[in-house]
Amino acid sequence: MRKLPIGPFLFLALLSLGLAACASKGAGAGAEMSEGAEASGDQISVEINNDLLPGRTVVVWMVPQTGSRRRLGSVPPNARRSFQYPPLARSTDHVLVAEIDGGGRETSMPFTLVGVSALSWNVSNPTVRAER
Repeated sequence: MRKLPIGPFLFLALLSLGLAACASKGAGAGAEMSEGAEASGDQISVEINNDLLPGRTVVVWMVPQTGSRRRLGSVPPNARRSFQYPPLARSTDHVLVAEIDGGGRETSMPFTLVGVSALSWNVSNPTVRAER
């Protein structure tokens, strides 16, 4: 019986596991962002002020002109929350959408993310303030 060296087989097995881990991690990234995501050099800080009257909880989404919307998180009534958003395409138009608990939605005016490091939005006002 011929003995085969285990080194090449072990290397291929570990390589396969590493690629599978990378693929599974990125699979859900386009659908939803979790609250408190850690900032990296390419992420944009998005501050949401839920100033709706009467006060109701909102779920905020970043919606690029091309691509699928990405959930930033929920903001309770009369509260302010910050989220991190890693943009896929900075030059396309984006809008912020707040889905209101119990029905309805508020939408911001379109904006691009070119040169932007932070965004701020009061849900009751369609204007988004960008910091460069």
